[in-house]
Formats: sequence, structure tokens, C-alpha cells
Amino acid sequence: MDVKHPQGASHPATAHAVVPARRTVAVVLVASCCVLLGCRRKTNSYAPPPPPEVTVAHPIRQMVTRYVESTGTTEAYQSVELRARVPGFLEQVHFKPGAAVKHGDLLFTIDNRTYQATVDRAAAQVMADEAAYKAAESDARIAEDLFKQRAGSEIDMILKIGRRDASKAAIEAAKAVLQCAKLDLEFCEVRAPIDGRITKNFVDVGNLVGAAGQPTVLAMLVNSRPMYVTLDASESDLLMVRRSRLAASPTAEPGQIAPGKWRPVDLAAGDDIVHGRIDYVDPALNRDTGTIRVRTRFENENEALLSGMFVRLRIFQDVVESTVVPDIALLSDQSGRFALLANDKDVVEMRHVKIGSLDGAMRVVLEGLSPSDRVIIGGLQRARPGVVVKPLLKEIGDKSGPLPAGGSGVTTKTSPISTSTNSKANGGDHV
Repeated sequence: MDVKHPQGASHPATAHAVVPARRTVAVVLVASCCVLLGCRRKTNSYAPPPPPEVTVAHPIRQMVTRYVESTGTTEAYQSVELRARVPGFLEQVHFKPGAAVKHGDLLFTIDNRTYQATVDRAAAQVMADEAAYKAAESDARIAEDLFKQRAGSEIDMILKIGRRDASKAAIEAAKAVLQCAKLDLEFCEVRAPIDGRITKNFVDVGNLVGAAGQPTVLAMLVNSRPMYVTLDASESDLLMVRRSRLAASPTAEPGQIAPGKWRPVDLAAGDDIVHGRIDYVDPALNRDTGTIRVRTRFENENEALLSGMFVRLRIFQDVVESTVVPDIALLSDQSGRFALLANDKDVVEMRHVKIGSLDGAMRVVLEGLSPSDRVIIGGLQRARPGVVVKPLLKEIGDKSGPLPAGGSGVTTKTSPISTSTNSKANGGDHV
């Protein structure tokens, strides 16, 4: 007989089947969690990067040539204005503009016909006066003889002697007039008074020159061999050079490094260096400017220098032992120049320095560094004050091995006359 269960009641067999299913799901979930936990990665700990590599070098002591740097303007050794000394019409030009001419070369010719006529007239006057003198001399001699014989009056003798002397003076006056006329005739030919190079003619043929007593400028003649360069040295530079001169050779004259030996000077002409010497030093300073006028001389055999050029000069001062470092290792801020150093703990430090002149690629350091310091010369972009670095020691002048980025070939030479803004002249081997 079938047993009926109330509606909504579970069947006993179904209830027993649900319990094992739930247990199976729970076991699967626990196993999955265990698998997931076993596959999770372990957490990494922070590892700092290695210290950056920089190249360091010890400052070195070496002999440095010191210079005083200045600027000046070139001046020709000789410069002449060729002028018409007599009035007349310009007849000929005998040179090519810009050509080199020699002393005595004919350059211009002025119409000389009137001056030639004046010479002829003056010469004729001299002849007439000489003839008159001969007659007067004869009359005077006869008058003297008659007076001695008491056959003539004294007054007649005196008058004739006066006429004779006046005739003699007239000859001298006529000769002077003739000489002036010859000079005017000579001035019709304008010749070169010196060797040099001539400009273009300022007046064309056919124009009236030298009229109304105004000596017309016909051209300019310039002798630029040798060439002078005049400069105004400051009082501080003057005192510095004088101290060096008195210490080395007390008997040397101003502008000399030893008795009879003038102080060398270098001049920058484009990419070329011209060597010269001091030629003259003013004996006193200009009160208005506080400077002293110095003239230097350059032989200029190849005429590389032209009059009126603005040039840079460096005047040899002396040779001293100095502390130097690569100039690229010295940086700048609002306080001035400074260097980055690696201390004994390899920590970067900043140290302000007082600099001197530039010697090639090396900068003289007057204060702030010693030969035992380790100055950073390569990898400057990776060095910051307070940062630990890995210094690689490199001898200054050693070319072996590449420098890190930002390094410098410290053996590189620059132009003998630097463009540094330092008030003192830059160094370098003096020739």
C-alpha cells in the first residue's frame, strides 16, 4: 500500500542525496583557494641603483706663462697726404690706384707751361742784373782811380760804389726769384716722398687744383711696413707689469723685460698670430682716463695688417708656477666659479674657487683647490652635491680610454689668444 506524504515535505531519499553534493562543492572551493594561494608571487624588496661613475683628476702644478690682454688700433708706420703745392690744371695721373710705389716715383703732373715761362723770365732777369753789375763795377773802379789821382770828386765815387753794390744785391734777389720759379716748376710734378701703397686719386685729370691758396689733397700714401698698434693700458695692468719687471730686472727700461730687450707682444689677426714687441711707453698716465698709452710694433712684411684695424693683443708678463685644472671642470653660478669634488667618502662637494688666466684648455686656480683634491672632470651631469659617486681617477693629460659622457679631452689646445672675458691675458706657450 502506497504511503502518501504531505504536500511540500521532502522525500527522505532526496534529502540524503543533497548533503553529499554540498560537501563536494565545499571541498572543491577549498582546493581552489589553496591552489591560488600557492601560485601568488612573493613581494620584491627595493634595491637602490649603483652610484654613478664620474672621472676625477688631481689639480697639477705647472709653469704658466702670464699675459696682459688688451685691444688696440693699428696705425701705419708712415702716412702722407699728397697735395698740390701750386695751382694749376691736373694734367696726368701716373699710377694705378692701390699700387705699391717707391720713393721718388712720379705720381701726378700739373700743367707747367706758365711756371716754365716764369723760370725763363727770372733767368733773363738774372742775366740782366749781372750785366748791370759789370757796368756799375767798372764805373766804381774808374771813380776810385780818379779820386786817388785827385781828378774826381769823392761824392761821385761814393755814388758809383753804391750803384755797384746795389747791382750786386739785385743779382742775388734775381737769383732768389729764379730759385722760387724753379721750385714752382718742380712742384708741378708730384712725386712719392716715401715707399708705400697709394690710394685712388681723389681728383680727376682736367680739374683745377691748389687754387686760392688751398693745397688740394690728390691722394694718400701709406707705408704699413712696419705697423704700429696703439693701446691704452689700465693703471692696474701697468702696476702689475712694473712689479714683474722690477723683480726680474730692476735696470730694464719701461717696456723692456731686460736691458735692451723689449717685451714681446702677440696679435690675433683672424686665425693667424703675429709676433711683435713694445716700441714705446708714455712717461705719464692720462689723468682723465687713468690709462697709459703704449705703442707696439709689428714688422708686417706680408702686409697682413692694415691701418685702422681693431685687434686683440696679449703682452708677455712673466712665467710662474701655478695650480691648474681643466677649464671644463669649473662651473658657474650667481656666486661665481666653482668646482665639484669627490671627498674621501666619495660624496660630491661643491667648492667655490678664485680663477686666473686660461692656459690652453687648463684654467689657473688662484684659491680654493690643492693638488690633493679630486676634482670631477667627466660625468658632470651625473654629479650633484651630496650624491655618492664612483670616482675613476684619471691623470690630467692622459689620453688612454674614453671619458664618460660629459667629459672633456683635457689635452685640447685652444687659440693662443683666448676669447675669455677675464681681464688678464690668457696663457699658452709664448713664441
